[in-house]
Amino acid sequence: MVFLMVLYLVLVTTIANAQSLYRDRYERNHAISLGLGPSFMYGDNTGVFNEGDFKWRPAVTFAYSNKIHNRIALRLSLGTQWLETGGPERTWAVDAWQASGGVFTFTGQAFYGDFMPIVYLIPYDTHMNRGRFNAYIGSGIGYVYVSREDRFSFDDTAPASSGTATSFYIPGLIGLTYSIGSVTDLSLEFKGMFSFSDELDGNVGYNQFNDHFVQTQLVLRRLLRNSIK
Repeated sequence: MVFLMVLYLVLVTTIANAQSLYRDRYERNHAISLGLGPSFMYGDNTGVFNEGDFKWRPAVTFAYSNKIHNRIALRLSLGTQWLETGGPERTWAVDAWQASGGVFTFTGQAFYGDFMPIVYLIPYDTHMNRGRFNAYIGSGIGYVYVSREDRFSFDDTAPASSGTATSFYIPGLIGLTYSIGSVTDLSLEFKGMFSFSDELDGNVGYNQFNDHFVQTQLVLRRLLRNSIK
């Protein structure tokens, strides 16, 4: 009986290893990923940033990447970030915002897409010889569409109106990745989306910078076969 049990375990282990080797023998230069985490928008009316008084809201990103070199992958990302103004009532800004017709508070969403090359700190040829840990950076070009529900007063009961804005942006990405399986990685990403517009928040010219987005996301990445034979 003991001999049969040992033989059974050996057979099961052998079959499992064979299936794993069969699965991993394919090249896996393609990958899809899903990221989720907190984010905020830097704008004229979105908070008092030198006091750390602003609101974090969730962001979700879906991405596809294609590894073309032992250090380089090309990545296309699509996602959305929820938006909401924060901070105290800026009584010192009321006159300026009323004179310019600027939005006082808003809620909304940003929908974005970007394309960038990713450069890995530690090169690897195939997914089977990649290290347990790695890091990467990336930058490219993106486009964002913002849909808002605006209020022209700090009064929450004030009438609301719809507003939209768009802009190109430059994404900047830093990632730390950990291999949790032969075809699965878990990453922590820090991403800035630096737009070319000061109108995304509906308020123009109150500070000297354009409107930008900052995200921190936990990303699950799955490697895909190049082909099925």
